[in-house]
Amino acid sequence: MLNLKSENDQLMMENTQLRSKLALSNQDLKIMNLKIARIQENRDQLETQLSLTKLENEQLKERIFELKQRSEVDTPILRQRRVHFKEEESSSSFEKPTKSEFSTNINEEQESFFESGTDFDSKWHKNLSISKSHPNYIVLKNNSINQSQCLDDFLFFRTVDGSMTVTGVPFPLGIVMPPLSTFTIHSNHQNAKEVQSESCILFGYKTFGAGKVTENLIMDENGKETANYIFCAFRE
Repeated sequence: MLNLKSENDQLMMENTQLRSKLALSNQDLKIMNLKIARIQENRDQLETQLSLTKLENEQLKERIFELKQRSEVDTPILRQRRVHFKEEESSSSFEKPTKSEFSTNINEEQESFFESGTDFDSKWHKNLSISKSHPNYIVLKNNSINQSQCLDDFLFFRTVDGSMTVTGVPFPLGIVMPPLSTFTIHSNHQNAKEVQSESCILFGYKTFGAGKVTENLIMDENGKETANYIFCAFRE
């Protein structure tokens, strides 16, 4: 009888220990489930961030590709074609004109003239190109057949010896070039016209024999900004 009671007490003690271990195991299981849930939540967040990063990378790649495509576009450069000139002058000369050059009568001035070829129908940045050039004026052209070009978007700077010495001067506000229209910029000589409310100051270079218009600058054929000649601009 005593043996049975002793055996029963021992079994009850083992049962209590097993119940305690089971409770501890259940607690560990709950903690483990919480950790797994957090890991899954973190994984979901990381996957979301990864998807967003991939999307942003794809957008950046597309943007870089577009910029590369734009930079590699064969932008036309004025091809020099001289007609009716009395005195030889290099079209690549960008020397600053003297005061006498500004005041010389137009009939006594050189008559070198450059006009674009058919390649000027190709797209320039913002559709703007130099379609004609002359020591006394240049003609900007909107090459788009269906989009107007606002000259408010353009700001031209003057650079002398590699340093910008004059603050950028914009065109008058509100000048909009309709598709395929032109806008004339005349040099500041005594015969240059001044049209009230439409005139402005633009820094350009002496002989527009080569060059192109970018968003902010008039560039020469070597890609350098050129500016040492003051012009007043107005509608033709």
